Amino acid sequence: MVTSSTSFFTPTLADMGHEYNGTLVIAFDPDHPDAAIALTGDKKTALEAFNAHYQQVVGEPNLLGDASRDLTEAYYYLDSGHARFYYTDDGWWNVVPTCEDAPGAVPVTWLREPSPAPLPQPYAVKETPLW
Repeated sequence: MVTSSTSFFTPTLADMGHEYNGTLVIAFDPDHPDAAIALTGDKKTALEAFNAHYQQVVGEPNLLGDASRDLTEAYYYLDSGHARFYYTDDGWWNVVPTCEDAPGAVPVTWLREPSPAPLPQPYAVKETPLW
């Protein structure tokens, strides 16, 4: 629980467990890597890190589990913002979303529930390049 005396920290590789091209990544449950966070607010960088994680740790051909799908479809599952990390009384740590100017806020991108299903409109429309 966050209180006025909570001390926040910026995670290191020792806290997160994985690093891909300089971006720290953690999947909160090894059995369900679809709930993960990357220490970057840049979605392209996060997408590349999550994709590398899925390939190396999970053993999938890519983040979407299907090498024939365009990886940019995964943007639908990314949520960038800021978060604060803090240690809990039992020695673990927790992360909570926060505003950009909160003390201890760091830029992050969450990965939320990739799915093999087709993307809903307008996410699947490719009128404008994502990068």
